[in-house]
Amino acid sequence: MKYNHLLVLFFCCFCIVGCKDTTTDKSEGTTVEQKAEEPFTATLKFVAKKSDDFCMLYTEDGTINFGEKGVWKAIEGSENEQEVTFVLPPDEYPTQLRFDLGMKKDQEDIIVKGIKLLYRGKTFEAYGSKFWSFFRADENQCTADVNTGLVKAVVKDGERKNASLYPQSTLRQEIENLAK
Repeated sequence: MKYNHLLVLFFCCFCIVGCKDTTTDKSEGTTVEQKAEEPFTATLKFVAKKSDDFCMLYTEDGTINFGEKGVWKAIEGSENEQEVTFVLPPDEYPTQLRFDLGMKKDQEDIIVKGIKLLYRGKTFEAYGSKFWSFFRADENQCTADVNTGLVKAVVKDGERKNASLYPQSTLRQEIENLAK
């Protein structure tokens, strides 16, 4: 009988101590693993009066030869400031970014308020006129007022072009700093 009580007591102590160590190791491993797998995200703040689709194109080779790599997001039209977050696949990291601000021909002027880039707990933010130190309007597609953030699509032969914002040379360094 005494032997059974000692056996039960030993088993309980073993479970409590054993479970505690196992749980701690797993939670620490998960935290490190989750941090390593955090994808690159870019959050664009803007005002667009009509619903549309925005795209963030990116390259991984340092060039601005944007091709097929992009993330599309539908946005709802609103008179108020809103944001859209683009999330890259976990195994991809950009060196340059481009934003295409809408595909619909009836879209009105868009106001860009700023951007927030996030990667593995590090953040880069550029709002207001600072945003335009890192992006420029594609003059063939649109114009931008760097003081107000107003982006106007070019209208050629009665047809509205799709507004695009290309990176300035300063953006690449900020993106690289996030990965350090």
